[in-house]
Amino acid sequence: MNNEPKNTIFYGPPGTGKTYNIINKCLEIIDKDNFKDIINKEDKREEAVEVYKKLVEQNRIIFCTFHQSYGYEEFVQGLRINENGGFEVRDGILKKICDAASTNLTSRSSKYDFKEENIDFHKMSLGNTNQDTDIYDYCIQNNVVALGWGENIDYSDCNDKEEIREKYEENSKEPKSFTIEAVERFKHWVETDDIIIVSQGNLKAKAIARVIGEYFYDDSTAIEYNHFRKVEWLYKDVTIPVEQIMKNKQFSQQSIYMFAKEDLIIDNIRQLLSEDVSEKDNNYVLVIDEINRGNISKIFGELITLIEEDKRIGSKNEIRVTLPYSENNEKFGIPNNLYILGTMNTADRSIALMDTALRRRFHFIEMMPNYSLLPEDVEGIDVQEFLRTINNRIEFLYDRDHMIGHAYFIKDDLKLEDLVNIMKNKVIPLLQEYFYEDWEKIELILGGTGKNEYDRDYFLVKKVMNLNDIFKKSHGISNTKKYKYEGVDNPTVNAFINVYKALESQE
Repeated sequence: MNNEPKNTIFYGPPGTGKTYNIINKCLEIIDKDNFKDIINKEDKREEAVEVYKKLVEQNRIIFCTFHQSYGYEEFVQGLRINENGGFEVRDGILKKICDAASTNLTSRSSKYDFKEENIDFHKMSLGNTNQDTDIYDYCIQNNVVALGWGENIDYSDCNDKEEIREKYEENSKEPKSFTIEAVERFKHWVETDDIIIVSQGNLKAKAIARVIGEYFYDDSTAIEYNHFRKVEWLYKDVTIPVEQIMKNKQFSQQSIYMFAKEDLIIDNIRQLLSEDVSEKDNNYVLVIDEINRGNISKIFGELITLIEEDKRIGSKNEIRVTLPYSENNEKFGIPNNLYILGTMNTADRSIALMDTALRRRFHFIEMMPNYSLLPEDVEGIDVQEFLRTINNRIEFLYDRDHMIGHAYFIKDDLKLEDLVNIMKNKVIPLLQEYFYEDWEKIELILGGTGKNEYDRDYFLVKKVMNLNDIFKKSHGISNTKKYKYEGVDNPTVNAFINVYKALESQE
């Protein structure tokens, strides 16, 4: 394992590149040596984003956003309504990525370097429910897979589907149903060296095998199934989320079928079966955006303790718990190769107000405005000094958690028109939110105000509200001076310069 902290939160004001830099951090955690040429390289940013997207598709990286309604059921595990109108246990984001990461730490029974163009992939069910384990256990112990369809009929001498049909009709009075199709798939579609994935419901796999033998019939076993293929078990008794195997799909309930290869995440399957896990970290990353907006106690529940580095699976103080909704009292822990990254906007909530249980368990990295990333001359405007001055004033009048991030001003081929739009549509509305109804402070931050709408050397115009112009009669209202502030439509270059430097005419 690398020496990166297992739990890290990037925090700072809005627009300081927290989410932007998460991509580089994820690539560094997943495979620093392999991605070193694109990490933190601006000229390789597009390539880094493409690699990140591919890792997200492979579910090596999972991204989620916390909010006030987010809960334990979505994050860890809970009951969900199924297609039949009943309830079933569904794993949340954390449980799924933990299962995937744990699978990569599980010792394989054997390694299989396959070439996908030469083989096919099949799904099989061995038994009907989680409680019906006799068939599955027999198959694991005897290195076989078994088919329940086909009745007590030996199809060894059948060479095609038609011969299977004829033999079945000669020996059985039961309706055909799926029988002929199932036997055809099991006997003729499945070939030596193909891969069989054994499902556990629609959302998980529990074993993976390589086919090493032809079809044979045996009615003398301890189980009710009579049709078999010899296999080599590559994985057994594991939990592999369907998201690690299929692209945005679930396993079908059919007892046997062939996968369409375009539906599979072949790279993940290859990693599970071919790569030597002892040579690579096989790290996984869970990214939690806006982590401070969620109710941490409600979302993490009892797992807040398990994410600590010394409480993870394989650590000296390893802890496993039984999840409230788990089947068969399944024990659950957080694997050592899972890294949790969070982002936190300090303008939404100060770090001092965060859940203390979360603060103790995370490594915090502050991200503040980086003025060096901004240009020093855009049509005469020093954007670096402009933003630095604004932030110094915000820090004085409010605090450093509400500074304006440099990302607001980053744009290819930045021009005056772009700067005007950024100020009108992003920065000034943000200041209005920070200093609600306190226009005097916004005036101080933006370097003053013009006297009328024709004065475009400022961002704001300050107008006197005349009582006699507003009311026909005063109705006893005292004639106290009131002011109103309006934004300037097209501020000039001097509006920017005036923030950090006196106008030439005033020198």
